[in-house]
Amino acid sequence: MRLLIAALIACLICGAGAALATGPYEDVPTDHWAYDALDYLTGRGVLEGYPDNFFKGDRTLTRYEFGQAVARLLDSIPQSDSGVQLMAETLRAEFSDQLAELLRGLDGTAASVNALDARIGDLEGAAGENSSQIADLESRMDGFRPGPNWNGEFVYRWESICQQTRVSQPDSRRFRQRIRFRIGYSKQINEAVQMNFRLQTMTGNDETDSFHTLSDRFNSADIFLDQAYIRYSPAWFGFYTRCEDPVDCSGCETSGCPSCTDCTPRLDVYAGIFPNISTDPNEIVLDEDVNLHGAGLVYHFNEEFRIMTAASVAVEVNGLDFDDDTYMFVTELRHDNLFGGSLDAWVGAYSWHKESSLPAAYFAGNRMAAFDFNNDGLIDGNDRFATDFHTLKGGMQYTFDWWWDKPLAVYGEYMVNLDSDAEDRIDAVNPFVVPDIIYESSDDYGWVVGAQYGQVPENCRDWYAFARYKEIGANAIIDGFGDQDAGGANINSLEVHWEYMWADDTLVGVSWFCNKMHNAFGFAIPEGATDERRAQIDWIFRF
Repeated sequence: MRLLIAALIACLICGAGAALATGPYEDVPTDHWAYDALDYLTGRGVLEGYPDNFFKGDRTLTRYEFGQAVARLLDSIPQSDSGVQLMAETLRAEFSDQLAELLRGLDGTAASVNALDARIGDLEGAAGENSSQIADLESRMDGFRPGPNWNGEFVYRWESICQQTRVSQPDSRRFRQRIRFRIGYSKQINEAVQMNFRLQTMTGNDETDSFHTLSDRFNSADIFLDQAYIRYSPAWFGFYTRCEDPVDCSGCETSGCPSCTDCTPRLDVYAGIFPNISTDPNEIVLDEDVNLHGAGLVYHFNEEFRIMTAASVAVEVNGLDFDDDTYMFVTELRHDNLFGGSLDAWVGAYSWHKESSLPAAYFAGNRMAAFDFNNDGLIDGNDRFATDFHTLKGGMQYTFDWWWDKPLAVYGEYMVNLDSDAEDRIDAVNPFVVPDIIYESSDDYGWVVGAQYGQVPENCRDWYAFARYKEIGANAIIDGFGDQDAGGANINSLEVHWEYMWADDTLVGVSWFCNKMHNAFGFAIPEGATDERRAQIDWIFRF
């Protein structure tokens, strides 16, 4: 009897399990022999399908699922039917163990869920505490780890040089690999003061060259302090606007500059070893690798008009007074976008005091061996064409809107030594030799013309190119303050350059130079003086 009843009920509830909604099942067609029974029991709440609305009638029924279905069936039977009640009591007795086990399982599941909820609450509290500790640790580490304040550059150069020596030495060709590494740090100490420093490599044997030649006497590159300075921008000196639409900057003096996002202090004061702060790569002087040692300031009349002046210690002899030391004084006035257009113009003045204390390398193109140019009875490093270097320069650049979304800039600059004694020194030597050793006293001047297409790359796949020609007389500037690759004193130079950013902060540059000796020496070219052609490929990585 019990087995027969169980078999009948099993036929009705076969496949019932845990889950979801009532109604027709996707896998039970209306013409199925058990459809009516399933529909009837589902409607009374005895059976339920799976979450995907399938009945899965061919699945094996567990005793727990069978006990659950029987319990639901008994709850749906009317209490007034005594025969059915007898059957119900019989079924309850038969499946009492399974029903009790099912209830215990549900109780255990509920307890586990409650314990899990409590554990999750504990974990959330611990995570909140850890987040606070991590945030505090990150704030502490910001001052110690490299971040936006750090910047650097690594340049790997391939260089092919062909030198044509005019006196006694054969022409030479050579290939060399060179590197330059720079790393700098900038920190805004407060609203008005910024601190900066930079380290870089140097060859160690040339004061005017920042590149190190690989395998040069098997020595590693020297590392030296290239820049270290403070920039002070006081609010009390006033502000100028940096945006196209005029804004009122009057409140910056009292509220502080950070609240005036479109305003910049008019005055910047520099002290220490600071960069060439108001020059352009297309100018003759100063070379971008020449840093100023001392103090300087830049005053901004507005966004486009400024004046820079600086006093730089070139050599300090440490005597009892300043007369033994070499000083360089720099002043430059620059105005961009003159007349509301694309014309930039600048003038500058450069003078040196007590040039005789400078290293001999700065006058490599300004003297000849074996002649007493200063007529003091001695042949030494002071026997140069000129001893006084007070140079005035002026230049202009005009930028055209061009095709391919790139501007075309053409520029020129002229400079002259206003206080050269070269002519007197040359005249003191020439009467004693035939023919004259030096026959051109106009070497007191220099000039450059050039054109640039595009702008220095800032984004991936940007590129630009330029070509320029320089003529710089031996008496126009001190040699070390010109371009380290081309355009030094007593040199005529043609330079062509192309640069491309092929990945973020990663560039390749290709340069070609044709450098020739200027005609200051006449027929007697010094031993080792050369003309040269040079090709360079630079791999540049910035960080």
